[in-house]
Amino acid sequence: MPVPEVPQPTEVSVRQFVNDSGAVTRGLREGRQYVLTINGEPLAEVRPIRRRRFVPTGQAQAMFAAAPALDYDALRDDLDAAVDGELSDDPLEGTGL
Repeated sequence: MPVPEVPQPTEVSVRQFVNDSGAVTRGLREGRQYVLTINGEPLAEVRPIRRRRFVPTGQAQAMFAAAPALDYDALRDDLDAAVDGELSDDPLEGTGL
């Protein structure tokens, strides 16, 4: 499986960043990375925060590949021992449902 190419950050002077922050913000939303410079010297790296909405199936399977097997009967016994199966109060009482 080929490794995706990571684009190099774009250098932006602090002055340019201040004067045109809207363009940099749009670039960040598109996934671009920047290096802020002062007098041509790197000052800071600016990159978007990656918010993943899902985990790919293969990655999830790899994460749990080394997990111990779950004994469902033992889990059920532990839950039954820890939680009373009867409700002492009606959770819907007074809600009109």
